[in-house]
Amino acid sequence: MARAKKASVRAKLDVTRLLWMGGFAVLLVAIASTGLQRVVAAHEMRALYGSLGANQHEQDALLEERSRLMLERGAISSMHNIETYAQTELGMHFPLGIGQVLQ
Repeated sequence: MARAKKASVRAKLDVTRLLWMGGFAVLLVAIASTGLQRVVAAHEMRALYGSLGANQHEQDALLEERSRLMLERGAISSMHNIETYAQTELGMHFPLGIGQVLQ
């Protein structure tokens, strides 16, 4: 009987030891996987930050080009340029005998 009791206690200890080892293994796997997830997230963040810088540089270039185009548009649409174009290209001229404008 004493042998059976010792075997039973030993079996319970073996089961308990296996449970602890299994729990420890699960914890190790969980820690390793969260560590790898953090590494992947940090890598993605760095890549996104790099693309953000490239996009901001492109936006600055586009804004600079827009400013140049707006200045050019303003220069082209000035009254002097329009009058010169009307006279030279379209053959238009200002009427000489302007009378009273009736409304």
